[in-house]
Amino acid sequence: MALFLAAFLLFQVQPMLGKALLPQFGGAPSTWTVCLLFFQSILLCGYAYAHFTRPRIHMVLLGFSLLSMPIALSETAGSATWGPASSILILLTVSAGLPYFVLSSTSPLLQRWSQLENPYRLYALSNAASLLALVSYPFLIEPWLSVGNQFKTWSGLYVVFVINCAVVSWHQMETRHETQPSGPVSWRIWGFWILLSATGSALLAATTNQMCQEVAPIPFLWIGPMLIYLASFILTFEKPAFYQRNLFFLFASLLIPSASVVLAMGGKAPIWIHVLVDLCTLFVCLIILHGELADSKPGRAGLTRFYLALSIGGAAGGAFVALVAPQLFQTYAEFPLALAIAGLIAVVRCYQSISVSFNSMSLIQRSSLVGLTVAIIAPLATFDFGKPKDFQVTLRNFYGVLKISNYSLQRPVRLMTHGRTTHGMQFLEPQLSNEPSTYYSRLTGVGMTLRSLQDAGPVKVGIAGLGVGTLAAYGRPGDHFRFYELNPQVIAAAHEYFTFLKQSKAKVEIAEGDARISLSNEQAGNFDALIIDAFSSDSIPIHLLTAECGIVYRKHLKPGGRLIIHISNRTLNLEPVVRGLARYLGMNALRLENNGNDSVGMYPSTWMVLSGTPKYVPEQQPMVLWHDDFASLWPLVRR
Repeated sequence: MALFLAAFLLFQVQPMLGKALLPQFGGAPSTWTVCLLFFQSILLCGYAYAHFTRPRIHMVLLGFSLLSMPIALSETAGSATWGPASSILILLTVSAGLPYFVLSSTSPLLQRWSQLENPYRLYALSNAASLLALVSYPFLIEPWLSVGNQFKTWSGLYVVFVINCAVVSWHQMETRHETQPSGPVSWRIWGFWILLSATGSALLAATTNQMCQEVAPIPFLWIGPMLIYLASFILTFEKPAFYQRNLFFLFASLLIPSASVVLAMGGKAPIWIHVLVDLCTLFVCLIILHGELADSKPGRAGLTRFYLALSIGGAAGGAFVALVAPQLFQTYAEFPLALAIAGLIAVVRCYQSISVSFNSMSLIQRSSLVGLTVAIIAPLATFDFGKPKDFQVTLRNFYGVLKISNYSLQRPVRLMTHGRTTHGMQFLEPQLSNEPSTYYSRLTGVGMTLRSLQDAGPVKVGIAGLGVGTLAAYGRPGDHFRFYELNPQVIAAAHEYFTFLKQSKAKVEIAEGDARISLSNEQAGNFDALIIDAFSSDSIPIHLLTAECGIVYRKHLKPGGRLIIHISNRTLNLEPVVRGLARYLGMNALRLENNGNDSVGMYPSTWMVLSGTPKYVPEQQPMVLWHDDFASLWPLVRR
């Protein structure tokens, strides 16, 4: 019971904390990657503690951890001057560090104390409880409980866990049963365990990064890769026969090159193909990595050392993706790199497991060895695949990867892309350089609304999301355009590689920082229009569409002003959310959609215009109202 509760609570709190953190960091997908690093780092500390602690010490720590109840995100920890990654780590440490540490130490500690002949069965039970926690969160917890109530419920269950675990610790003191220490473990074995664990952890974080960048940084997308991660441990440690080396080597020889091809295709491949291939590849690679770990695990005496090595590898892999890779690479190169390392490990293990010459191998063994060799090369070949020859700049930071590229479409153009999504385009011909295009063309919802407002005279416009500054092209003498942009690299790129801001006839200002936080700290802006277009790739900044944020928007709008929201999205239907927000604010909502026109560089787009003007009377449509502590994306997924 103690072990099951610990594992369940350990993996319930992960998406819970991650979701609560998102609004403070602009909904950036990297928020979850940094959260993973925190969880893996505390897990390392917990496993080290489990290796050395005694029951009496653990009882004291259990009691001390109750002082952290109920858990809640700290409002004072963290600082913008430290950067988003450091702020997230500090916030999580202050808010939930101690109880998470206690929970993380429970599984190896109870396995060490147990009388079972095969204590690794408890490890499988622990992973099963973790898997149950992850599955239940997006379907049973998130849609029905606000974040505040989630924290309260979790804290109540934590108290039950502490009582239960204290009883176990007291019993351990009475019986004084201790496992005899194991002999020394060679550095070669330690290195092997750490390498396998680090590669699996890096693959988990990199795959999650890829998926969140293309859809939304939300719990039910974080959970898919994590479920696969846990399932691979359960299958390999509880059912060793499941890991058939030759068969999974063959699968890897097919899937790793397939994932590399899909990665190289980029936006040309449908999202569901990306997700399916990436998850299948992740599963097969993790089965190989964790299968090799299960095959090399020591007996009871070396159990906590084994888990300590696994946690060191897990933290190292997470740190590489969250902290090192953004400084080292300009693209998400850690994903193909992790695939290549997994392929290399498989090749080495395949070669070591075959004691005959190549000519004497079976067909499946030959195919696996050849295919795995390709699987090492294929991911590395994607690094420079398809780059335009004339011009491309790639920028990367905590908020993602930006690419600025020249292309020859019907006319020469320059694009800024973030993931699969274009965030602005400028014609390179001088006579067209100030012509708005893509989602912001004159015949789109935002273009028509702005021109309608300008018919009455000069306008003041607030815009959440800068992109390349395309909307500044609508500026006329006397107009005032104020952009709010979270990503400093977007601001730098808009100034350096595009000229919309320089050419605008309006007064143009840029406020660096999250639009909601900036607006909340400013005096009423008296905007004629507020434009919400702050998506990164297809990621949804949920905190910009909640009822509480709507009140901030209304404060800054003039009477009769327009709230204009961009809802174009491949995966999610956001119209019910915007209609729910309109009803909450006492405004009417009008959907404006266009089909696009390649000849003028206009993309298909969908905009919602919220106004108090009677002519905007909406039809009866489904409505969903989000709040800061209660928002579920699952009902909005396009099926």
